[in-house]
Amino acid sequence: MNPTRRRIVILGVMLAAAGLALSSFVVVDETEFAVVTSFGRVVAVRGGGSDESGVYLKAPWHVPVRIDRRLRVFDPPAREVMTGDKRNLEVAPYVVWRVVDPLVFLRGSGSHELAEARLNERVSAAISDAVGRRELAELASTDERKWALDSLNEDVLNVIAPAARGELGVLVLDVRLRRFNHPAEVRPAVFDLIRSERRQVASRLRAEGDSQYVVITSKADRARDTILAKAEAEAVRIKGEAEAESTRLLNEAHGRDPRFFEFLRTLESYRAILDERTTVVLSATSPLLRLMVKGPASDAAPGPADQRASESSAASAAVQKVPGRP
Repeated sequence: MNPTRRRIVILGVMLAAAGLALSSFVVVDETEFAVVTSFGRVVAVRGGGSDESGVYLKAPWHVPVRIDRRLRVFDPPAREVMTGDKRNLEVAPYVVWRVVDPLVFLRGSGSHELAEARLNERVSAAISDAVGRRELAELASTDERKWALDSLNEDVLNVIAPAARGELGVLVLDVRLRRFNHPAEVRPAVFDLIRSERRQVASRLRAEGDSQYVVITSKADRARDTILAKAEAEAVRIKGEAEAESTRLLNEAHGRDPRFFEFLRTLESYRAILDERTTVVLSATSPLLRLMVKGPASDAAPGPADQRASESSAASAAVQKVPGRP
């Protein structure tokens, strides 16, 4: 054998040995199961956790079947169901699941797509039964005490989880409704009904508000009238007391000095009849002229003749308003 052919044979043997060595190992990631089979028969199951991942020996003719064990979210298509009060609803759920038993998973479905198809059948049946035992008002209520969605999710999960674990080898962690609504063909009629009911509620609330407004304003008006009447009565009382006090003080002042009192009353009378537009024509013996020229009279009491002269002089005084004079 020539050297060239020998090198080719050696290289072929080395490549075959390398291929045989590589086919004798299987690398298992922590996110998957590896089911090792020999001509269709299961030989070993590798993986399932961080402590079971790594590199394992196998025979060259063994074939590893890898199965993803991570969480998966399945969104089944929406379907129509009927509530307990005979209302049609379009319900769209979602399912959170993962593979926990690879051998049962391979026997029951063999692929994630087929497993989700079988889960869809079980979820649809369970949701139809759970919704059919509840009324629409319970599902759509905003009152937490009457909210039925949590109990519905629990009922559906309790129904499908054991069967999915035993028949498909999967663990269903959660089942919930991502939305539910009336079917598209009846939504306009439902919305019209809702608007009509809301208008009736709004009209009732407005009527109650108007009634309360009338009651409140009537009470306020009565209270205002009562307060004003009491205030006016109090004002009349205070005014009467003030006038009585004023009369008492005037009488007391008149009793102490009658001439001074008369003098003040005379000044007040002159102040009342005289202003900037008044022209006064006085005689030489007028008391007003004497008051302005000579000041107040002496304390000596005037005789009867002086009193008569003062009265005639005062009577002869003329007071005239001149229009337009500043």
